Amino acid sequence: MKTVKRFFAIIMAVMFVSMGFMAQNVNAADLRPNFIIYVNRAANCVTVKLLGADGTETPVKAMTCSTGRAGHETPTGFFRTSAYYDWRLMVDGTYGRYAVRFNNKILFHSVPYLAKNPGTLEWDQYNLLGNAASLGCVRLSVADAKWIYDNCKKGTSVVVYDDPVNVGELGKPESIMIDPASANRGWDPTDINPMNPWLVEGFTANNQ
Repeated sequence: MKTVKRFFAIIMAVMFVSMGFMAQNVNAADLRPNFIIYVNRAANCVTVKLLGADGTETPVKAMTCSTGRAGHETPTGFFRTSAYYDWRLMVDGTYGRYAVRFNNKILFHSVPYLAKNPGTLEWDQYNLLGNAASLGCVRLSVADAKWIYDNCKKGTSVVVYDDPVNVGELGKPESIMIDPASANRGWDPTDINPMNPWLVEGFTANNQ
């Protein structure tokens, strides 16, 4: 009798552990909305669309980007996001912020930094946003890279295509230009870091 009771006690313990594990998995589920990220390589423009439960797609955000330059073209096709990094070392020794991998070595990320320091932006490359300029990745302003990093969960669909005529439903935002003579040129103007000198001068990401 004691053996039977002990057996049932073990079974109940296993069940409770299993139920707890299942509950943790449910709680760990990513409940953020489903988006599809469209990268128009020909226009160097990104359009993010909200995917409805009925399959409808609603454009919610447009971003100016830099895809791969000649000889380093960003591959076209259908992909999914996989890995996310606050900072990521690039193949040329620079660093990208808010990097999101979606196709092997191809990622969304900020314009490169010379060091793992938000005050070391390659401002001349920043001024190329809106034009093909990267080694294959999709470069964005810090604000836009962070938006994808924060809002688009792992497994988000990414479509890279060419359409030089139709930029995207929301159009292509005007790119910000950094004055080469500015003492602030090492900072991305859209970076919300409180140390960003552009913020001290009254610039915000909403000025885009």
